[in-house]
Amino acid sequence: MVCASMARLLIVEDNHELASLIVSAAQGRGHEARAAYTGEAALEALGPGSKWDVALVDLLLPDIRGSEVLSALRAHGIPAIAVSGVYKGDRFAQEAVQVHGARAFFAKPFELNAVMDALEEAGGVAPVPRAPPPVPEAAPPDELLDGEDLIVLEEVVPDADSGSGEASSPLHSVADTEALPVHDDGEHALPLPFQRREKVWSAAASPSAAPRGALPEWTLAGELKDTSVARLLNAYYEARHHGELKLKQGSVLKVVYFESGRIVYAASNLGQERFGRFCVRRGVLPESRLAEVAAYAKEHGLRTGEAMLRLGLMDAARRRQLLEEQVKEILWSTFTWTEGQYGFSAMRPQRADLVKLSVFPGDLVLEGVEKTETLVALRQRMPPSRRLFPTADPPYGLHELKLQGPQALLLAYADGSKTVEDLLALTDLSERQALATLRGLELLSVLEERPEAPSRRHRITFGL
Repeated sequence: MVCASMARLLIVEDNHELASLIVSAAQGRGHEARAAYTGEAALEALGPGSKWDVALVDLLLPDIRGSEVLSALRAHGIPAIAVSGVYKGDRFAQEAVQVHGARAFFAKPFELNAVMDALEEAGGVAPVPRAPPPVPEAAPPDELLDGEDLIVLEEVVPDADSGSGEASSPLHSVADTEALPVHDDGEHALPLPFQRREKVWSAAASPSAAPRGALPEWTLAGELKDTSVARLLNAYYEARHHGELKLKQGSVLKVVYFESGRIVYAASNLGQERFGRFCVRRGVLPESRLAEVAAYAKEHGLRTGEAMLRLGLMDAARRRQLLEEQVKEILWSTFTWTEGQYGFSAMRPQRADLVKLSVFPGDLVLEGVEKTETLVALRQRMPPSRRLFPTADPPYGLHELKLQGPQALLLAYADGSKTVEDLLALTDLSERQALATLRGLELLSVLEERPEAPSRRHRITFGL
């Protein structure tokens, strides 16, 4: 019998970004969750005094076999769900369930919501019911600054005690991915337009402070020094997840929106990344007409892109193309971030009049590395002695990536037997193109570097 209650979930997954995303999804459904990145860490989590209701176990772990973890969980009476990106098909699914005691098996990529449903069913629990975030019946008029569109970050509700406004609902609507507020000089990020900006990056409210199961708005998931934006994009794609990814570095804030793991739009609070100024940089909108467009948008309550459509400055197809290019630039600018924070939250219902895109993260990363990384930086990241191996369970199928002939051949050569110097000698690509391809494939977790010396924590590549 399934009852509505909070569960304690153990997530055994060596992909840190994917594990973090699963933990966040569990918290968003009202549960407690903890990640263990190795089999040994999972076994330690089963020590005296521990109490888990259900677990998720990746069968391919860096130190021991996932089947050993499943057996330990079964000995403790803890139901588990097995997942794998390597062991696929009926044979492994049946073995995981019938031999090793998993309640269900999911091959990667999987639908994260389906996995969460299976975890709750196996643990005999259900998400705490909660109402979906409200969507305004009518979209509020865009606030305007220098005549350009803003994203509505929050609705401000007066505080009855102090008379001051306090944030009540984060980021529920966007304006064509056109940017957040900026200083008048347009060069620096403006502190976000609500009183307690840092509250956005605090941990989700505790059960005593909010109804149990309340959606954690901006759960601080981790530090960018421990990962990369590209790997976070991989996690969303591998989980085919609907949600929001927040990226913050100092006063700069960027938000990426996903549906089924694909990027549908993004936003930034940097002045140069706002849509009107982006169009000026691209030569689509003369600088002399920017004020005219802004005034027209303000007069008619339109976003900048819609105003440009009505003024005959572009057609709908061109607008969509530019929006996609704008989204790419917003994301590419974060590829070099090594400091800052990232956070997850569930996707909120969006305004029906938005232009939604569908940007494949695999191609976005490959293209972004080639366009943004200098040869000097690529040489530093890909020194001649490095050896790259195919990843056992990449988040992307090779058929999904738009690799040119020489790039595909370079990938085929990267079998671990050759150094980067060897690969450069074999390819017809220029040094910069070759290094950018290798760097992009590494960021996509299609290639990886493995330690040369064997160790106890070697990766298991055969059998459950």
